[in-house]
Amino acid sequence: MVERAIAMEPMRDLLDWLPMLPVTSAQQVDYQAADPAVLIVLAEAAETTMNTINRGVGGIGLLLAHSSPLVADGTIDADTIERLGFLLSEISALSTGCMLLATRCRRETADFHPT
Repeated sequence: MVERAIAMEPMRDLLDWLPMLPVTSAQQVDYQAADPAVLIVLAEAAETTMNTINRGVGGIGLLLAHSSPLVADGTIDADTIERLGFLLSEISALSTGCMLLATRCRRETADFHPT
């Protein structure tokens, strides 16, 4: 029998771990005061989320490029393409945010060596 891989849920991990970050009185994330183990988990979840989003957006782009005849003949209406465009825009912004979060977390843990 073939064992099934456990599905990764990096975005859920990201959302579960983000509240563990301390904030300053100005409501900014205090990366220097954060637990390094939390930062490492967040960096990994953010990087995996970003990579998943980028691969998915590329796949959707490929599908859209090949669907132009269906848009031209009215099988797929222009409103559908517009909604996908807005979705892709928001997803891309999330990917950018993940990259920034991962970079900041990695910077703060560059010299961290767990015992």
